[in-house]
Amino acid sequence: MKQARMDGAFGAIVTDIDVRTLDDDAMCAIAQLLYEQRIVVIQGQDLDHATYVEFGRRWGKPIDFLSKKNTLAEFPEIIVQSNSAATPGILHNNASHWHCDSSYEPVPAAVTMLYGVVSPSQGGVTLFADLIGAYRTLDEQTRERIETLEARHMPGRGKVAQGETMIRYDTMPDELRENADRWGPVTHPLVRTHPVNGAKGLYGLGGTPFEVPGMELEDGLALIARLKAHATQDRYVQGYKLMPGDVLLWDNLAVMHRATPIDYSDAPADRRLNYRISVKGLPPFMAGLPEQAHELAAV
Repeated sequence: MKQARMDGAFGAIVTDIDVRTLDDDAMCAIAQLLYEQRIVVIQGQDLDHATYVEFGRRWGKPIDFLSKKNTLAEFPEIIVQSNSAATPGILHNNASHWHCDSSYEPVPAAVTMLYGVVSPSQGGVTLFADLIGAYRTLDEQTRERIETLEARHMPGRGKVAQGETMIRYDTMPDELRENADRWGPVTHPLVRTHPVNGAKGLYGLGGTPFEVPGMELEDGLALIARLKAHATQDRYVQGYKLMPGDVLLWDNLAVMHRATPIDYSDAPADRRLNYRISVKGLPPFMAGLPEQAHELAAV
């Protein structure tokens, strides 16, 4: 296995492996790299749906996606992400806002992965913000203030900043809204302890947070906005454009991410197609490692 650091703040690229043949020791090595570098790209893969799902399940339990229409019938663990011209306008660039995957669930996703099939000639970069690094540079007074604070989350309920796009809860299609109501409001800490490395980091600052219990509504939203602005400064942000054959993994408890706007077109040079899997819990291949005092260890 060859690995190299990405240019920029964080991230690693791995080559000369086939994810279909990795033993547990090799998976642990990739996991260690992921928890250190926040995002890992494994290049040069050729996966069918079944093999991709098998690889995904090695990282944890697949989440139940909000939108069933975008999942594969035989492989509901996979959601299809494309910029087909047939995509309804309300769904265009709806991930172009900072968020943590499934922060609207009681137990959020721990790892998300994308498998690249088709990449556009222009655009298609995904951005990542290091929430652990951003927490470490907060002033002591702010860290003490937020240490015990929580935020309430629901899909489409958070505020978006200038330049971000998101489907608001009150404009969601019926299917999405019904699924969005499945759990009702859930609560997560503003500062989360990572279940593997024990590092403290900010969490869930975009997309879904709509209230900080114990604070006036506008004061709580202003606090979240300030923390989000801090965490998305250039020094904490890394970008990567998914290419065919890439498997891109990110530590969803250590980063926020967002898509960048893209045209919706079926022209060959414009098309984008990838497959997403998000999972909860700790990877089964890490069983037996020292447990952290964290709810994800029990999923």
